[in-house]
Amino acid sequence: MPRNKVAWRRLVFVVLIIASLAVLTVSFRESDSGPVHDIQQGVAGMLSPMQSWGSRIAQPFHDGYAWLTTLWSAHKDADRLSKQVQVLQGQVVELEEQAEENQRLKGLLDLKDKGTFPAGTQFVVARVVAKAPDKWTEWVEINKGSADGLKLDQAVVGSTPLAGETLAGKGLVGHVYEVTTHSAKVLLITDSASNVAAKIQGSRAEGIIQGGGALASSLSMNLVDRDISVDPKLVVVTSGYGGLTAGSGGMYPADIPVGIVASVGEQGVNPYRSIEVQPLVDFRVLEEVMVLIVPEDATSTTARGTGTTGSGVTETTTTTTTNKATTTTTTTG
Repeated sequence: MPRNKVAWRRLVFVVLIIASLAVLTVSFRESDSGPVHDIQQGVAGMLSPMQSWGSRIAQPFHDGYAWLTTLWSAHKDADRLSKQVQVLQGQVVELEEQAEENQRLKGLLDLKDKGTFPAGTQFVVARVVAKAPDKWTEWVEINKGSADGLKLDQAVVGSTPLAGETLAGKGLVGHVYEVTTHSAKVLLITDSASNVAAKIQGSRAEGIIQGGGALASSLSMNLVDRDISVDPKLVVVTSGYGGLTAGSGGMYPADIPVGIVASVGEQGVNPYRSIEVQPLVDFRVLEEVMVLIVPEDATSTTARGTGTTGSGVTETTTTTTTNKATTTTTTTG
């Protein structure tokens, strides 16, 4: 660029600065009716419509920018709120699970407090961690074992969601038949190999409850004398006597709820009744159980057996064991 043009621009710039300073000085010193103020007001009056038009033209762009800004902010808030909703939903599910678990554990506690268990019995609460994979055996695996005091043939009780203020939903589950250090398997009373000596409250009829396997919806109570009247809806509890298998007498303490009499039938000349028992525990939704650790010197009643003497006289021997004494009573009839 030629040097004379650069010098000319600098000169014009200096002149404009000096003129601006002069105008500002005059404007500050003159009154509101001075010529400079008149010129300012005139120029302002001329530019005012242009400013209004410019404002109107710019307003849609301003509104569009504000709308985009609000939309982006709302999008971010929606993402944040969506994540919060997911977290809260997860917490709600967790709280519901905890509430249901607390209800089930409360059922176990009620069974412990209201149940008639031998003095000194300890209770080990365990969680069901596995179930039999087929329809031919009925067992569950729990997360407690010998390290927690569990041994073979200990009775196991449970409570399912049907539990309330009554015994419904709370009762006998089965017994421990396999034990490791930190786990155990419980044979359910619904298994076909299970048998429980039981009695019916009200009629006092006694018999043996046997499971029908996973395909059966109820238990069967056999060896019940047909001369004893039995009505439906009566409660069936353990008798504390021996079952069909040797050594099962000490497995189940007396008076543990088992089920409800569902139906009573007779089969021709059979001297025994056929009784269907609906178990109190819903084994389909069993999640927690309670293992009974009964002291070896606790009070128990065991039926030693019924036999026939050589003279054709029926003889029943019952042995009652207490903490410090053993009494044997023989009845001959």
